[in-house]
Amino acid sequence: MSVRDMWKASALQLLLMILLDLALISLGRVPWLVLGTLALLAGVYFSFRRGMGFGHEACALMDSVKSVQSHGGPGSDQLDEKLLRRTWSRDRGVRGVLASALVPYAASCLYMMAALVPLRRALVPARVVALFLAMPFWPVVGYWFESMDQMHPAIIALLMISPFVLPLCMFAGYMQGPKLWQKSERAMAQGRRRAKARSRVGQKRVPKPPKPEI
Repeated sequence: MSVRDMWKASALQLLLMILLDLALISLGRVPWLVLGTLALLAGVYFSFRRGMGFGHEACALMDSVKSVQSHGGPGSDQLDEKLLRRTWSRDRGVRGVLASALVPYAASCLYMMAALVPLRRALVPARVVALFLAMPFWPVVGYWFESMDQMHPAIIALLMISPFVLPLCMFAGYMQGPKLWQKSERAMAQGRRRAKARSRVGQKRVPKPPKPEI
């Protein structure tokens, strides 16, 4: 998984969650709080599972690249840089988190600056963008606030923290990649051993041809 892949996955999921939250708001305050919280928890879980898939795929690719490089086969010195950027790397995962959180976090910071300076012309557009990108997380504080445009510490904390939630969940799943890869490799090895054992047992049980009668 490259940094770009993580950014695209996080951006797409955030967009889908925003659209879902827009639909839930129309149901009323209480249903929105309940269903919005459940949707957020589901989004967190999905990000983690998506990260696990990315991590497992990246480890499989890394194992293939190492195999080619160790054997020194044809093309081992000409591996595509784009391919290498998709192999598993902790640092690459961290960069993916920062890239995924960059736009929402920058929007929140711009809103904070416009409110504190204050910049009246930029305040409303910055507020709309920042709150729109943080919409899936509104149910976390929605019980205490009827309006999200207040400069309350809880809302400020929400705007500052929410950009990192989904990317960090994806990163947590991504970090499970080596463990998942080792587990799948052990399962495949055990499967091959069982298949060989069954084939040997089958060979031993082959009936001998009857002896010719004299």
